[in-house]
Amino acid sequence: MTAIKICGLTRAEDVAAAVALGADLVGFNFAASSPRRITLESARELAAAVPPGTLKVGVFVREDRDAITRAVFDASLDLVQLHRPVPLADVAWSPVPIIAGVGAEDPPPYDVLPRLFAVLWDSSVGRGSVGDWSALASRRRLPVRQFLAGGLTPENVGDAIRRLRPDGVDVASGVERAPGVKDPEKLARFFAAVREVDHGAA
Repeated sequence: MTAIKICGLTRAEDVAAAVALGADLVGFNFAASSPRRITLESARELAAAVPPGTLKVGVFVREDRDAITRAVFDASLDLVQLHRPVPLADVAWSPVPIIAGVGAEDPPPYDVLPRLFAVLWDSSVGRGSVGDWSALASRRRLPVRQFLAGGLTPENVGDAIRRLRPDGVDVASGVERAPGVKDPEKLARFFAAVREVDHGAA
């Protein structure tokens, strides 16, 4: 089964909807540059409503170690997602496993890969634009879980899974009415499209 991560969550009702549909991971954005950025207080409240078994992910770009560590403990995060180069030193200090958000042309160092929770291929760097999926084909056998992000929608996620067979998919803007405001109908169609491919119906 393809894991589904719903990212950029800012509202309790959207967290509830994602969980009810079966999200495997939910993402809270702490990056200063993001229109979906939330405060630590909001993250604590949203994370408290996430049931056991659904992984809580904090998304960061240029934030320093202190800020990341504080968010991990204050919001009870299970994973840290870093959209920047991830050297072995980052793996060593992070209090929880790391998802490395990278472009197809810039994978993490080979000695880092097995120590990561996953690599998130996102050439759009969180901008929600579709990258060059063909460039990822040669990366499929890396020794790490691989998630796909960047411009995924209910309309194209099925094709992306069929072509690349990622371990998981990550969506934010593709299921929104506005930045940080999820659309329940789009969310439901996204989950349905993923499960359709998983069950061999497409």
